[in-house]
Amino acid sequence: MTKIFFLRILILYGAISFAQDSIVWNSKKDKIKIPFELTNNLIIVDVIFNNISLKMIADTGADTSLLFSFPSEDSIAVQEKDRVMIKGVGSGEAVEAFLSSSNQLKINEYQDNNFEILIIPNQDISIINKLGIPINGILGFSFFKDFLVEINYENKKIILHKNKSKRVEKRFSKYKSAKIKLEKSKPYIDLLVGIEQSDFNLKLLFDTGLSDGLWLFENDKIICDRTFFNDFLGRGLSGDIKGKRSRVNKVVFSDIEINEALVSYPDSLNFSQISIVEGRNGSLGGEIIKRFNWFLDYENEIFYYKKNKLLESSFEYNMSGIEVQHSGLELIKQEYLNSKYINVDTETGYEVIKKSPSHFRFELKPVYEIYAVRENSPAFKVGLKVGDKIIKLNNKNANQLTLQSITELFQLQEGKRIKIRIERDGKLMDIEFNLEKIL
Repeated sequence: MTKIFFLRILILYGAISFAQDSIVWNSKKDKIKIPFELTNNLIIVDVIFNNISLKMIADTGADTSLLFSFPSEDSIAVQEKDRVMIKGVGSGEAVEAFLSSSNQLKINEYQDNNFEILIIPNQDISIINKLGIPINGILGFSFFKDFLVEINYENKKIILHKNKSKRVEKRFSKYKSAKIKLEKSKPYIDLLVGIEQSDFNLKLLFDTGLSDGLWLFENDKIICDRTFFNDFLGRGLSGDIKGKRSRVNKVVFSDIEINEALVSYPDSLNFSQISIVEGRNGSLGGEIIKRFNWFLDYENEIFYYKKNKLLESSFEYNMSGIEVQHSGLELIKQEYLNSKYINVDTETGYEVIKKSPSHFRFELKPVYEIYAVRENSPAFKVGLKVGDKIIKLNNKNANQLTLQSITELFQLQEGKRIKIRIERDGKLMDIEFNLEKIL
């Protein structure tokens, strides 16, 4: 399992109406298939927004869609409608955004000619830093609400069904159902969660925009009383999010029981300025949601689910104690080996091996640096620091790795030896440590 971070944006603004009356169905069939990338448990889809190609996260936990970064080589024409203030999870301040209407959104054969979206100008959320790929925004409630939405995590496809046909309904016999409740344009699901000696029926936000499997809010009844460690949980619109990581005994979907799932308990300070729906106990995120294939029926407030091959996969976490982020690109000079060829000397008649002239190529390669260091972790104990530039990991050039592969290395196995070369203040340092399992 890979889990670097989650994006979690909660938006506060006055009453805004989001109309969607100009959807064009450009398919001759009653369904539209949309492939997606699954990165750190997040659903990432390619879209065309006002004729510009973007990547966006399909996020059931967002009540509206949001655009927060733009391709540097392109300009996007948008129409400003209203100015609003938005606040995200974290302890930071609200930022200004504006509501834009009359935009065109295309996703394969799906087209919305009156797509409304909140845009954050001059705000660098830099999701590329945490995912290693550029993310431009979030597809929220308006994308999910008008059709029966199928999310097949096994095949990495979203399928929009124009209607609930008899053929589709027949498939429901192989699925279990769960009533959900829509509140403020977000779906909430009730699940049984076992925490130590007690079982709780909890109201959880169904949140595909959360990378973690489970968030719980501590209170008088819900208490983290198992082994835990304090950790960096991610970055929201309003700053870093910190809290505890632990495990719960079980999460129960009807007769399907998921055991020893990882859970995060975010610090309450992160939500101090955010309005929480009454009775909400936390969030159900991608690390658990992806273990099922889903039909999301917003109109009838019911979701259908069926276990998939990911159900039995283990819950892993970063055992190194360091959070690594993508911190830009640098130009690297790549030398290519001389090719050899055989030539015949005209005077002696002997064969002579010659080399072709050397040649080089300059390529843009990713730069990785340490963004956070967990106190008392293996990395902390050997002196790794925030800002250290990673040059090599286990004898591999860091610029040849992806951010996801780096995270997977830190989740590999307890006791795994990690060799890391860093650059600090212009000096190279070689450091080693072993991965340490706490939970």
